Amino acid sequence: MPNRFIAVAQFDGAVSLLKMDLSSGEREIVPLGAVAEDDVAFGLFEAERGKSGLESLALVATPDGPLLTYSGQLYYPKIDRTHIEIAGDGNYSHFRLLDGAAVVFELPYENKFGTGLHPYLRTRDDIDFYHWLGGRINSPEFYTAYTRNIRYIDDGGI
Repeated sequence: MPNRFIAVAQFDGAVSLLKMDLSSGEREIVPLGAVAEDDVAFGLFEAERGKSGLESLALVATPDGPLLTYSGQLYYPKIDRTHIEIAGDGNYSHFRLLDGAAVVFELPYENKFGTGLHPYLRTRDDIDFYHWLGGRINSPEFYTAYTRNIRYIDDGGI
């Protein structure tokens, strides 16, 4: 099957896109202008510097509902089974995605800075994708919002 790439916007700003192929796991962070606005899929991503380089967690709307992808793993959350845990020590937090009691994936991340610095940045949900996701993962409205057709990039490759 030929590569079919999608692009999703970064959670905390419109300066970067994550361009990825869901079937191969190939991914690259590109500037906003690298993909036509009409080709950006409905979804969000966040990237962190990890032990193995740049790691990204992406949320993508699909016809089958929300899809989470991390390090080549694909996971469709289930409202009655999926849970998110976030623990932190002040400077760093640890994100864990669970299916029942089983860990699907987890990652450490540096806490986001900026709550209260702008009228639209009043809570942690406004600046922290992982926290935002954790607050919505068990909401029926979340599943409704992230159930839609995927927009693919026309160019067919990175």
